[in-house]
Amino acid sequence: MTSQRGPVLNTKAEWRTVAVIVAVYAGTIAVVGNHERLGGWLTVLLLAWFGAWHLSMQHELLHGHPFSKPWMNDAVASIPLTLWIPFLMFKPDHLEHHRTDLTTPGIDNESFYVDPQDWEKMGRLRRGYYWANRTILFRIFVNTIVSTWQYHAWKLRMVAKGDRQTITAYLAHFVLLVPTIWLVVGVAGMPLWQYALGVTYGGRVLNAIRPFPEHKYQSGVELRTAMIMAGPVMSLLMLNNNLHVPHHDEPAQPWYEYRKVAKRVNAEQRAQEAGLMYRGGYLEVFRKYSFKPVDAPVRQTV
Repeated sequence: MTSQRGPVLNTKAEWRTVAVIVAVYAGTIAVVGNHERLGGWLTVLLLAWFGAWHLSMQHELLHGHPFSKPWMNDAVASIPLTLWIPFLMFKPDHLEHHRTDLTTPGIDNESFYVDPQDWEKMGRLRRGYYWANRTILFRIFVNTIVSTWQYHAWKLRMVAKGDRQTITAYLAHFVLLVPTIWLVVGVAGMPLWQYALGVTYGGRVLNAIRPFPEHKYQSGVELRTAMIMAGPVMSLLMLNNNLHVPHHDEPAQPWYEYRKVAKRVNAEQRAQEAGLMYRGGYLEVFRKYSFKPVDAPVRQTV
């Protein structure tokens, strides 16, 4: 009696995502292995690229691509290349984001807005922080650090309460961190601070460019998701998540199908009518919101 095995990939077209996975991990290994030849700054810049690309890759894997078996996607994505976030913790959080009322504070876990009642209790310094966080420069360079501490403080409170899912995610992450750091420091002889500066901080800075304009609340406007018409380099780095309307309309679709989905769901016109179309790509976002807040940080919840 023979057992029939299903296909490893969802479809043959998923070779594109497999190619990205190979490029991310092979590229990072190549940079780390040749860090002395490359020099400090070039090493950090290249690791920033691969760190951001890895985060985009993890996002694709948590949505069920490219492998037909969820455990295979989880295993590949759990390699802690960027060090800072346990994948098995990030996955349920992000999937919850897709199921919630977008931008609503306290409901959407990826919202950067503040509830009016919480706003009233804040002092000037904290209010100033939230206003600054509505600019892209502050968001990517400062909030990447602050949000890391906030995220882990939240998760450690869950650990203290005995949340098994969170505890398991941390344990798996720490187990995988040991060989990752050993390969970087022990085998390649690279200072851990240099690796972290590039792949962790630099990667998060680059990756944080993407979500800044993605979701915006406007009273009386149904659509809260943007379209950023980026060029081929940034689109590849973000795995087309700059085309965020088709992703939220059909989150099960792979990244290389977003352009087709965008046409099918009339994404560009909808974003244009909602004032959420950036035809100038991320350069337009930086030009408009480097120092000027994209909107107010307070979001009415009713």
